[in-house]
Amino acid sequence: MNYYVLPGIGIHGGIKVGFQFAQLLSEAGAPIAVATPGGLAPSWFRCGQPVVDRQNILANAGPSDTLVFSLPHDYPMLKATGARLIFHCQGTDPLIDPVLHDRDVTILSCWEQAARYARTVAGREAIDVGISIPDIFFYDGAAKDPCLVAFMPRRGATIAERAMKHVRHLRYVPIDNDTEEVCAATMKRSGFFLATAVGEWFGLPALEAMAAGCVVVSVPVVAMEHLRDGDTACVVEPARLPTVLDDISGEGAGLRRAALRDRGAAMASRYRTALHRRKLESAMRAGLKDALSWN
Repeated sequence: MNYYVLPGIGIHGGIKVGFQFAQLLSEAGAPIAVATPGGLAPSWFRCGQPVVDRQNILANAGPSDTLVFSLPHDYPMLKATGARLIFHCQGTDPLIDPVLHDRDVTILSCWEQAARYARTVAGREAIDVGISIPDIFFYDGAAKDPCLVAFMPRRGATIAERAMKHVRHLRYVPIDNDTEEVCAATMKRSGFFLATAVGEWFGLPALEAMAAGCVVVSVPVVAMEHLRDGDTACVVEPARLPTVLDDISGEGAGLRRAALRDRGAAMASRYRTALHRRKLESAMRAGLKDALSWN
């Protein structure tokens, strides 16, 4: 049996990405459940995957099972089970280096920067499995408020607060501890999105905001393949974010805003779930199928 082992069910991008990946594997025919503490399912996004108790899996998994994981802290205890391991690489940090050097672990990458890291650090060619945005985030023609700015205060709240004090002709709406449905609806009615999580690996909320038709003003993240300054978003160091927001929201910047929205939406369309399914089919042929358990 296959199990995607997660450390919790809180509001973190890696949790949702893990469930999404398990769902796609299930659609591809692989038997898989998600192992969480207490066997609990998250309530902040929709998920239909079977959920089992993480501790029970750690105690009973063996060589006939395959454990998928993304948190490097889980590696030692998962390795001790004797099960086959698949590392779903969602971020690059020296903490993952021992995982990359273990030739018995199959390495999957969600984006190109992660693949380059695996290649550079361990000479490993990761299997590209991609990442996607739920369809609920894609703009559907709902009325937009051009003066409304959405942001997520969980990370980078002080950056957003400086923007609020500096740019007073806009109004701000926090997305905090909300469900995926509420998050998507807020983005789709907002004219702007502030991505303020400094040091984030990929910046999935910014991509979701592009899909929702927002002008994205973002701090830099590690993987910048979707965040292209002046093309799909305004990418700026935290200290300058209020100034850049003031500029791009000004009366004379209408054409620039429209171009950013259009190109951001085009970028986001590359991350649709339907395209993710096709990428997973290629990953199966590239070796993922052989790494999974089919019992």
